[in-house]
Amino acid sequence: MNIRLPEEDLLKLQKLALKHGLPYQTLVGSVIHRYVTDQLVDLEEAKKILASPPGKKRA
Repeated sequence: MNIRLPEEDLLKLQKLALKHGLPYQTLVGSVIHRYVTDQLVDLEEAKKILASPPGKKRA
């Protein structure tokens, strides 16, 4: 599989992968897997949900 990324994004991926001690291709595969299995969440949305009072309906 080939994928085109902006160079800046690739450099950020490589830096993040290095920080976690794994190859960047493995990191990319993990992100894709989490996305397609609905395990990847928006951090800001998660914070809103966690901050809302229990029992409050979400829109």
